[in-house]
Amino acid sequence: MAGSTTTTAVRHELRRVNPFVPIVVGVVGMAALATGMEVPFRHHIESVLTDHTKVALSDAGIDADVSFTGRDGTVRVESADERQKAEDVSRAVEGVRVVTVIAPPKVEVPPAPVAVKLLVDAGKVTLTGTVSDAAAKSALGDAAKAAFGAENVLDELTVDDKRTSDGVKLAALAPVLTALGKDTKAGVVDLQGGTVTLTGTVVSQDVKDQAELAARDVTGIVRNELAVGEAKAEQVQTQLVALPTVEFENDSATLTPQGQAVVANVASILKANPSIRISIEGHTDSTGTEARNQTLSEARARTVLDTLVSLGIAAERMTSKGFGESRPKVPDTSAAAKAINRRVEFIVQQ
Repeated sequence: MAGSTTTTAVRHELRRVNPFVPIVVGVVGMAALATGMEVPFRHHIESVLTDHTKVALSDAGIDADVSFTGRDGTVRVESADERQKAEDVSRAVEGVRVVTVIAPPKVEVPPAPVAVKLLVDAGKVTLTGTVSDAAAKSALGDAAKAAFGAENVLDELTVDDKRTSDGVKLAALAPVLTALGKDTKAGVVDLQGGTVTLTGTVVSQDVKDQAELAARDVTGIVRNELAVGEAKAEQVQTQLVALPTVEFENDSATLTPQGQAVVANVASILKANPSIRISIEGHTDSTGTEARNQTLSEARARTVLDTLVSLGIAAERMTSKGFGESRPKVPDTSAAAKAINRRVEFIVQQ
């Protein structure tokens, strides 16, 4: 019995004086405390780096989504062109360790094709659109002057060397003008996307056929919507839609020279079709106030009506109204879209 008691006492003493127990407990406790403090501290760092990076990118003109895990950031930009700049700006933010920039793939946009409209009306020609080089512009202008006389040609062609003329023989447009001749009213030769569309009123079926034959040398694809004599309502509507946009001075109801030429073409269409009545409808983009756009659209439509009256069209054949910014043709989200939405439409009344 005495031996058993002694052994128990010795074991009790060993347990009592074990030096590792308090050390282990202390280490575990400190680790738990450190973990509890690290989580909110890390979140604070992530929040600060996110805010600072967003500000830096905004100051650089970049709109981006930013997030951080620790000191490693992910930046999402809207354009592939912004990728490198966003990476450089983000890396320069103090405290940032790694940055991954995510951007949509860069899309190579193919060059736009040449686009030309030739307006032929009662012995006068207006050239509008964009060609690929100065030589093409000169050749087309010279051909028009040779066919109609220099004094009867208004050349408003522009040159853009980024345009492509693949598959298009611009020089072949000159015989089309010759085929239409000086007696054509409100004729439009519209070269768009590799297709030539012919609209207007010609004096005979032979003129219509010759114009189409000449146009086939330009691209091979022709839509012949020329009317012989007085056109039907739907044919007149097609002619009006084919005309270029009526242009005005900036933020004004004053027609530009190009706008005056287009309105004169409208007058010719109406003179050739005396039974046709139209509604003139003005539209604007969303720049400016809604009230201002409404007023401007009404004024522009009225200017067109008054100009047509001055050109010999009876006022009772026309009405005018404005719709402001309320009826965009396309979403009003870019300069190109806004240009499309700024327009005057001519609607044939059935």
